[in-house]
Amino acid sequence: MFALADCNNFYASCERVFRPELRNKPIVVLSNNDGCVVARSNEVKQLGIANGVPHWQIKDLIERHKIHVFSSNYQLYGDLSARVMSLLGQQCDEIEVYSIDEAFLRFEFYQQTEAWLEQEGMRIKKYVEQCTGIPISIGFAATKTLSKLANHISKKVTCKGVHIICDPYSQEELMKKIDISEVWGIGPAYRRKLNEFGVMNVWQLMQCNEQWFYKNFTIQGLRLLKELKGIPCMDLEENPAGRQNMVVSRAFRRDVYSKEEILEAFANFATRLGEKLRKYSQVTPAISVFLLVNPYNNKSPDGRRYYSQSIQLPIATSNTPELIKAAWKAASLCYLPGRNYKKCGIMAYDLQPEDNIQLNLFQEPELHLKTRKIMAITDKINARYGKGMVGCAAASVTKGNSWQKLEQFRSQRYTTSWKELLRVR
Repeated sequence: MFALADCNNFYASCERVFRPELRNKPIVVLSNNDGCVVARSNEVKQLGIANGVPHWQIKDLIERHKIHVFSSNYQLYGDLSARVMSLLGQQCDEIEVYSIDEAFLRFEFYQQTEAWLEQEGMRIKKYVEQCTGIPISIGFAATKTLSKLANHISKKVTCKGVHIICDPYSQEELMKKIDISEVWGIGPAYRRKLNEFGVMNVWQLMQCNEQWFYKNFTIQGLRLLKELKGIPCMDLEENPAGRQNMVVSRAFRRDVYSKEEILEAFANFATRLGEKLRKYSQVTPAISVFLLVNPYNNKSPDGRRYYSQSIQLPIATSNTPELIKAAWKAASLCYLPGRNYKKCGIMAYDLQPEDNIQLNLFQEPELHLKTRKIMAITDKINARYGKGMVGCAAASVTKGNSWQKLEQFRSQRYTTSWKELLRVR
């Protein structure tokens, strides 16, 4: 049996872990720079506030309903996610972490009656919430697609927190109530096409002829249909393929004209890129930088909005100083004065495992190993004493710059910062 474990309203739940007085209170979490709503508690959803709505548009609602507002606290969310996934991994035979708040589990059960499965699901749900404070929902089924659907039912239809689909055909009335858009893998385009053929709910989708489905929706669609009928076509990805690309970018809080401020932003983004590459034990043979002009107030003489430049590195690397040097070179080539830049970013592509680096005739192996050790020590110090404790002078932060994240509502990083530990009196 597969199971999908999904954290309920994850970002909002993380904010409640160390603030129990916020339970049953409306909460919204904002995006970078406190721009838009990216997460809502159930209380906020009932008020009709949608995901993606700008913060400034709902200020009256926030004040009227006393909604608690938080900036995104990714360090806290990432740490609590790792704890939840570790606990889930102890409860099953195999696990595939699908996203920050979701994981597919596989169980080799000796008993597979619905009553026993529900009891096991409730036990895991209670255990995770007791250990982390994060509520989860679990859906059991014979395939990954059905387990995803079972999880949706557990949260939105039955509201029990655990649901089992042993035989999808035995739940006809339930399947007729669920729109096909709730099926994992059916996006807006698939939905429109299926609606044209009169397929509106999950039960109607399950009745589709497989040959007809293959003809109209290719092999991917056929796999989805078989999974929905209880025939496994997808296994857990125990060792998912490594990342091919990696991007660090951010929008400015105001239009930027100064080359010095843009280079400072690129130095900091390159530093973050190096940290991410080393975290996943990868290196990049090339980088690309881009600058985006404010699309709503374009001051480019030619009306151009997007400027980019790629740089091929002599040797694939994750070394921060080398990435900063390359980023500055590329940024200097694509920067043009007089433009009002609104966003910039750096991308590493064609990523490779760090153990497969091919040195050239002019690179001393000892120097390469020395720089790797320096970066490892730097990461270790920053992890222990705080982000940015040790770094390159080029990435020093100028007071009042426009590219740093606006975090006026951020909560404490209770589990990752010594200075922000919870104080109990």
